Amino acid sequence: MANTTFNGPVRSEKGFQQINKAASTGVITKRFLGTKPDLTSLTATSVSTSATLTYTVNVITSNNYTGAAAQAVTLPSATVGAVVIHNQSDDTAGGVLTLTFTCAGSDVYRTASKVESTGSALREFDTSAASETILTFTPANAATNLLTFGCNLYFTCFEEGTWNFAYDLSTDVASSTGTFAWS
Repeated sequence: MANTTFNGPVRSEKGFQQINKAASTGVITKRFLGTKPDLTSLTATSVSTSATLTYTVNVITSNNYTGAAAQAVTLPSATVGAVVIHNQSDDTAGGVLTLTFTCAGSDVYRTASKVESTGSALREFDTSAASETILTFTPANAATNLLTFGCNLYFTCFEEGTWNFAYDLSTDVASSTGTFAWS
């Protein structure tokens, strides 16, 4: 395909995809671009840690989870155009109890989604497998967690029933604890 130049905004209701084609097999792998959404049209709310919460579509939810108590968040249904953002409003240095994000109903996370994690005080990545529905963060009882003040977790839907995931985690060199894992 030739290069195309546009004069004016390019719009899409279902995101933008880049594909990678394996030279040896011809297998196509889709990648969605721009999974960190524009925050302009979203509303914002603050919530306190609770054993269970259900997040809302098109809302930035500032949450003061610290690790002192476990918290299970259920995402809303993954409908095309849905955006859900978890904003971490407190440090996660208060304990080692988990924070989970579970898909609703038969929804899943996009296969091969990546999330940073830590192991042996090094940054590493965990990759989601097909049909995984839970993302779990387990903090260390320390001020060195990679999920801390001001970090954001982005859940966006471009394809019915599938959540895309992106994140802004701490870039502090001391952020060497806390693990994320798909299941």
